[in-house]
Formats: sequence, C-alpha cells, structure tokens
Amino acid sequence: MTDQEIRLPLLKRLAEQAMSDHAFRLAARDDLDRALIHYGYHLNDAELPLVRQFRDALAEAGVDLALASELSLDIDDDLSVDDLHNLQAALNDSSR
Repeated sequence: MTDQEIRLPLLKRLAEQAMSDHAFRLAARDDLDRALIHYGYHLNDAELPLVRQFRDALAEAGVDLALASELSLDIDDDLSVDDLHNLQAALNDSSR
C-alpha cells in the first residue's frame, strides 16, 4: 500500500461513525484534525483532502449527518472511489 492509496473500508467506518456518533460529530465540527486523531483515524495524503471536501460539501448543502439514517444511503454497500466522487459531485451541484 502506498501513502496515496485510498482505503475504502476506513472511509466507510469513518462515515458510519460520523452518522451515528453525536460526540464525534461535535468534536469534528470544532476541530476535524484533532477529532480524527482522537478517534483513531490516521488518514493519508489522499484520504484527508477527500474527507475535508466531503465535509465541506455536506455543510454547504446544509446536510446534517444526524439525519443520515433517514436517507436511502446504505453504507454496507460496496463503495468505490468513483462512487465517492459521484456523491461529492452531486452534493456540489445541489449547493449551487
């Protein structure tokens, strides 16, 4: 594995925690980098910008992760990097 490889299982676990753990969301809202380290997420140089962009896109679109359980998004499905990019593009389009 290289430092630039995106680890989808790790990102899926992070997404699941962001949707289910209120304390994590509060910590990440205040200081994302500190929260990631505190909760054991050591993201590489390819993953961290993706997580930040995704979080920013959600914030710009006004999406509250606490409501994620009401969405038809199934985290257990196999996600690809293309899926993540498509989701990010859709969020960006919706915020315009």
